[in-house]
Amino acid sequence: MTGRARSLACVLWVALLGCSLALSVLAAANDTLPGDTRIAQWLQKNPLPGQDLSDAVRAMTATEVVLAVGGAVSLILWLGGYRRQAMLLAVGLVALSILQFGVKEVVDRPRPDGSIVDIRAGYSSPGFPSGHVMSGTYLYGFLIYLALTLPLGGSVSGVLGAVAAVIIALGGVVNVWLGVHWPSDVVGGCLWSALVLLPLILLDRHRARPVQIA
Repeated sequence: MTGRARSLACVLWVALLGCSLALSVLAAANDTLPGDTRIAQWLQKNPLPGQDLSDAVRAMTATEVVLAVGGAVSLILWLGGYRRQAMLLAVGLVALSILQFGVKEVVDRPRPDGSIVDIRAGYSSPGFPSGHVMSGTYLYGFLIYLALTLPLGGSVSGVLGAVAAVIIALGGVVNVWLGVHWPSDVVGGCLWSALVLLPLILLDRHRARPVQIA
């Protein structure tokens, strides 16, 4: 990665930080933000993504599942010789857990009101940011990065990248459809996740290609 590219990435990270903090402040002061109610109600009128698919995606993006799957992937990478990527993924998982808990507790935003939207799933923590979106975006975003950069073979890389991309794309939609998050919770989850993911990718890209340790 060139110096110019690193500079641009740092500027992007600072911009993401500013947006994340600003949205968090707004979420702490307001139960809903402009567009939250209208978008959520419109989305819930649609038959898709549906209960079964929504429950499946929500299960795959639960923080506990993300930590377990991420830990297993880290171990596989380590045993396969990709120790730098394994350590970066693991460090990100730890940072993700701490950051997610901290932001949720500080913002302490209530979940959507059952009198405004249908509540179609359970929950146990404050609403902002969406933990499922934050966790899922980090893990599956990292998997997309691995699919693009590691020599996994065309078919394996394609399947891995496609599945991870679909899960990320559906993550926010299903949480709003289920009535457990406002759209602004979803945006917050994406922003905070990107703050963790981007620096790890930059650290890995200091080298032109992944170095496999025999």
